[in-house]
Amino acid sequence: MRSIVSSDFLKVQGTGLVNENGEVVVLKGTNLGGWLIQESWMCPVNGIDRQWANLDSIKALKSRGFSDEIILDLYNTYQDNWITETDFDELSEMGVNCIRIPFWYRNFMKDDMGTYWNEEDMDNNPGFKRLDWAIEKAGTRGMYVILDMHGCPGGQMMDHCCGTLGKNELYDSHKYRQIMEDLWVKIAERYKDSPVVAAYDIMNEPQNNRGYKGEKSWDPDSDEAISRTISVYDQMIKAIRRVDPKHVITIEAIWTMNNLPDPRDYGWTNIMYQMHLYDTDKAKLDEKIDELYSAMINYGVAGYVGEFNNGPNEEYAMQQYNKWGISWTTWAYKGAKQEQGNNWFLWIDKKEVADVTCNSFEEIKRKWGHQVQTISFHKNSTIAGLISRYTR
Repeated sequence: MRSIVSSDFLKVQGTGLVNENGEVVVLKGTNLGGWLIQESWMCPVNGIDRQWANLDSIKALKSRGFSDEIILDLYNTYQDNWITETDFDELSEMGVNCIRIPFWYRNFMKDDMGTYWNEEDMDNNPGFKRLDWAIEKAGTRGMYVILDMHGCPGGQMMDHCCGTLGKNELYDSHKYRQIMEDLWVKIAERYKDSPVVAAYDIMNEPQNNRGYKGEKSWDPDSDEAISRTISVYDQMIKAIRRVDPKHVITIEAIWTMNNLPDPRDYGWTNIMYQMHLYDTDKAKLDEKIDELYSAMINYGVAGYVGEFNNGPNEEYAMQQYNKWGISWTTWAYKGAKQEQGNNWFLWIDKKEVADVTCNSFEEIKRKWGHQVQTISFHKNSTIAGLISRYTR
């Protein structure tokens, strides 16, 4: 594949994406999940699924006397190894033209108060160094990236996948919303001229609260949840547009497209609406795809399935996304703690788990070192075959 150049800059036109030459582009690829934000069920870290989040790991290390700098060193070791340049070669060879990159605010900040690493020098901020590197490696291989704020300050849901657990404090906190806005503005200022960046993904799965209890565990379909979510979207979109009028912005519905408004009512432009589909029933899949395509037609937005695993109907789902011109990225590229036959990931294995509550610095460093490089994982030929088939 050739490198992405300035004429490849994407925008929404009609119900899809086009580059500056007017050529239609449908994004097809995967998520680099577990790289910049760990989820205990898929990463080599202790903690029971849905009972342990990335922030719990940081707090456990700090409680043991590990300094911020030592904790950063451990995560740098992990991130250096979880995704390497070889992974970009692998994806390019499969025909992938887009990678969604989940990250969280703590990649850039050392605390919950919005204190950036290297405050005066964003070029040496660990979060921007990771994104800069990924954008460069993807772009030279003809692949776009979608920048996904998977974890927002204060948490945008009750679920662990945002890096916190049981908080969901973003919406009613001026402090957290301002920290989030400041980070998005910094991101937009840095990448506003990059054609490799396909879209800014404002926040992952807002109000993913079902199954949790607590004052802020609003039902995702309730007026309380929807109004708060749209309020944050509106704030972030307007802030980004002040510094970057060009990039596509994607916002997510959870779990129905009925939770997103007509963007024209808010003055939102160049918008791609997004769903995550984990339904395994074909009829349910058809219903959700129809919801998304109807929004594309009625609202003049592009459509995107940012995450999906559809079990026995994975191939059917890919066929339908391609049929209707819907962009897609599978969840996810690789997973540790996985048995053979697991079709959630392109690369799978069961790796030694680093227990941050008791393992030594040296032991965590070893477990997050070479063993988590993809070369030591097993390739899932089923998922690899589907991705190769439907990206071309």
